[in-house]
Amino acid sequence: MRIHESTRYHRAEGRAGAAVLASFAMVAVSLTFSPQASAVAASGTTPASTPTCTPIPAADGNEPLCNPFLADSPWPAAQRNSYAQGSSPLPGPTGPADRIGVSQVGATGAPVFINFSPEYPDGKRVIWASTVGFTGEILKIDPETNQLIDKYVPGLEGGNAFVRPGVSGAYNLVDADNRFIVGTGDSIQIFGDVDPDERSSSIARLHVFELPEQARCGDDELVGITMTYDGRVAFATKNGIVGTVARSPEAMNADSLRILSINGTDCASLPADAREDVSNSIAADEDGGIFVVTSGALYRFDEDQDGLEQVWRTEYQGAGLTGAGRLGGGSGSTPSLMGTGAGDDRFVVITDGQEQVHLDLMWRDEIPADWEPIRPGADPRIACEVPITYGQAPGSPSLSEQSVLVRGNSAVVVNNFQGLNSVLSLVPAQLQTFTQLLSGLPGNVPRGIERVDWNPETRECDTVWSNPDVSIPNGIPTMSVATNMFYGIGARGGVWTLEGLDFDTGEVTLTVPTTPLPTSNSFYAATTIGPDGSIFTGTFGGMTRFRQCAANEPCERLGPVEAAVGQVPLKPEPLLRYLFGLPN
Repeated sequence: MRIHESTRYHRAEGRAGAAVLASFAMVAVSLTFSPQASAVAASGTTPASTPTCTPIPAADGNEPLCNPFLADSPWPAAQRNSYAQGSSPLPGPTGPADRIGVSQVGATGAPVFINFSPEYPDGKRVIWASTVGFTGEILKIDPETNQLIDKYVPGLEGGNAFVRPGVSGAYNLVDADNRFIVGTGDSIQIFGDVDPDERSSSIARLHVFELPEQARCGDDELVGITMTYDGRVAFATKNGIVGTVARSPEAMNADSLRILSINGTDCASLPADAREDVSNSIAADEDGGIFVVTSGALYRFDEDQDGLEQVWRTEYQGAGLTGAGRLGGGSGSTPSLMGTGAGDDRFVVITDGQEQVHLDLMWRDEIPADWEPIRPGADPRIACEVPITYGQAPGSPSLSEQSVLVRGNSAVVVNNFQGLNSVLSLVPAQLQTFTQLLSGLPGNVPRGIERVDWNPETRECDTVWSNPDVSIPNGIPTMSVATNMFYGIGARGGVWTLEGLDFDTGEVTLTVPTTPLPTSNSFYAATTIGPDGSIFTGTFGGMTRFRQCAANEPCERLGPVEAAVGQVPLKPEPLLRYLFGLPN
């Protein structure tokens, strides 16, 4: 493990303008103490109809403003919140490894993002998850028992039985009314409970909003989705349509739609190599910003009652380039927002598409008046452009298909460059996802994690540590403020693992082995911290839970049968629901 204490990648003079910081501070203070007030003003609703959210206390003081239109939950959306930071103030497991219980829920598809509901009348929660694969099934899981409550299989409910393998359907969120919202194919679908007061209720599909022709660019499909701070569902399609729509089933229709085409009104007539595509999700902040990265550039759009407006567009290096396991060209990361408090420098954070991946920080709001470009010809919006070596030889090829983990002024990037990249890159684009089934094999496994911090005093990015040995082959990592640990799904000697690293040093402090089976492969899934301190992750065969066992308590072990098919119910109706889903 290599520590870099003083590596710096930008020099600039002075500080941001006092007037700019003062205006940000006034906004941040008012929003911190009254998150619902901004939403009321923006949406025009009355206080009585405006949901509220409960901020989770964070020891580091770096928790983003909670979005009152997301579920009042510790993890209500993909990448956890509208800021898409992927970090949590809650504790995760600390070990030792033999005191971490491991169990599996089986599924036909792969749940990439696992989100938690608000509390039901009994004071407990459920997990909602959508899947990518051939069935597009929706899962509802009891996080305490790690057992399936219900699954909704579109093919049994009159929907399409086949879903194209890819990113559409991966991103999702739970709103303040415990409605599970997913963008899949050409429609936004809303799911909920048959009985909203009953945690064990079966799943109902509440609404399907098929995007009208003007909200699609030719043969298009939904990719990214998030919740704005004024309570609208924001989305981006593969071919570059960005839009918002009302979140409630009765109002989610063409009349409430606001859209903008990145590729122009005639985008469907453009050749593929002249079009900017979207292969990641999107982020939103409390000031109305919606952040989208395409194969060519990073964008900020602002929304008001009149529609969407492009505020800025900044190109990054390596645009359009790709590699093995990539879901699209250029950047492989959902934009993550950095800067949560009054007076913080505020950025959008992505990785670029260069042969050796770089971490890019871009000014989220106005560029400080005294800011100088980081290099001749660079867009002044770029605050940092850091080569990520992962502690390996300078210039070594690297790649990241995962969102950047952000906490405070820190960003962590994992390496997804497979040893067989030159061969696997030849696999057709529509099958690239399946190359990740090989990413845990010895000799092919990617290695390397790196933490980079923004220093607000020097206005430079510093590499804090690099660990060239640990592998997080294809999953999205997380971190816990309470335990000060980084968590990710790793691979060692062909066996899939949970890896825990000290966030300050990058030293490994926890390794929990599972199995070498493909059903233990994280397959692009996010590592999620649950309300009880457990780690949850989607896999190619369902969902795995890592639970800190109490003293003198039996600790469950993951056997090969459970790893392959999950915990199989013995009673007839739960068994049928587990295997096939039952029409609801």
